Amino acid sequence: MEEITPPPAPSPDAKPVEPAAAVPVEAGAGLAPNLAATICAVLPLLGGVFFLVQEKKNAFVRFWAMQTALFGGVWCIVAIVLAVVSVVFAVLHVPILSWLISKVIGLVAVVFWVGFLAIWIVSIIKAFSNTEWEIPYLGKLARKQLAGEKLF
Repeated sequence: MEEITPPPAPSPDAKPVEPAAAVPVEAGAGLAPNLAATICAVLPLLGGVFFLVQEKKNAFVRFWAMQTALFGGVWCIVAIVLAVVSVVFAVLHVPILSWLISKVIGLVAVVFWVGFLAIWIVSIIKAFSNTEWEIPYLGKLARKQLAGEKLF
């Protein structure tokens, strides 16, 4: 039978071994940058505003926060405008015109919601995978805003 020998004792001048490089926790609220960006993407307006206020150092998280705050803002504005226009034409009730405009508004709403949903899902995936993807048009606005340039 073989004898089991204990491991040798470390020498007094040996340095402790550091663990392998861990994921940096640099984002505000003590989260990994990709998780902070994912929260921004999942909750576009609220998450974006929260991390814009909370995060001061990490450029990746700040970019996602600004971009998703703009995306959430646009999403809310489009929803409000479509709802108001729908209500106005429902109240007017001009027989053929109201019916036609309600169908057009319904089609426009479906196109916007499908587009917003697609961008929202892609944003969540890209943020979680630590990719700096720009939402069309809004990504450039976010970069300009973070750089301190005028938006318009």
